[in-house]
Amino acid sequence: MALVPNNVGVILNSGSTNTVGYRIYVSPSGEVNYVYGKGSGQAKLPEKLTKRFFRDLKLAEPLSNLSVKPNCVKSTSFGTTTTVSLGGQQSPDITCPGNGKALRLENDVIAISKTLKVVNVPNSQGKPLPPQNF
Repeated sequence: MALVPNNVGVILNSGSTNTVGYRIYVSPSGEVNYVYGKGSGQAKLPEKLTKRFFRDLKLAEPLSNLSVKPNCVKSTSFGTTTTVSLGGQQSPDITCPGNGKALRLENDVIAISKTLKVVNVPNSQGKPLPPQNF
């Protein structure tokens, strides 16, 4: 059992009633480990994207106070929650950004997941995520 180091950014998508979520672990060097409905993998993000993600995380601290819209409407079947965490801090759901800091993080997460081709997979086409053992 290993703990996530304090300098690793974690992106967690809850999935929904109809889809499998995902977890992405980003190190400051750009090395990434991820798991989603179609399996797991490792990759390296472009340096520019990595630096932007960590800069935006630091600018948004404390993450728990990040501004999000309180009445964000989502589909019951396909609505997901996405949070980011770093060093023991965790954000609220950034898919409903309430200010520029939250919007930048949401855009970073979208760019990272697209770069990795990590998506919400329909339950019928994927496997549930393994437990997070830490």
